[in-house]
Amino acid sequence: MTYDFYSSWDGKTGENSPPYSDGLNCDILLQDYAMNYWKSNGAPAEKLLVGFPTYGHNFILQNPSNTALGAPTSGPGPAGPYTRQAGLLAYYEICTFLDSGATQAWDGPQDVPYAYKGNEWVGYDNIKSFNIKVRWGVRATTMEVLWFGPLIWMTSQDLSANRANIP
Repeated sequence: MTYDFYSSWDGKTGENSPPYSDGLNCDILLQDYAMNYWKSNGAPAEKLLVGFPTYGHNFILQNPSNTALGAPTSGPGPAGPYTRQAGLLAYYEICTFLDSGATQAWDGPQDVPYAYKGNEWVGYDNIKSFNIKVRWGVRATTMEVLWFGPLIWMTSQDLSANRANIP
């Protein structure tokens, strides 16, 4: 499972499924580390799946002016109308959050997006980060597949087909 690396239990903001390190936080809570760990310990590459979550984890910031990755949090973000679970938003709910005026940001070192508004912060994946993960799983020079494939979790929460504009 290469997702759910960070959530409200950590006491700080963090990305759900970052492929790479940001150089500031724990270097083992990333897809690259997890996949290489299993592979170097004998797991066949054809049995390794990279997580592609269709949801994100949201948080309440302790200080709304500190919106950085690793910012202190006071707990899970509010439940969405569909998921009804504090600290978890389906992609459809994230789109609604973005449409409500949230500021979108990109974490370059980890190659994943996040967004914030007021004291709410959400880490998630989007089309750009999914494409980066697909390219990461295939060595471009030789087209060698490094991992078997994606594990998309969980499509039953994806109501985005009902939306005209998906960010």
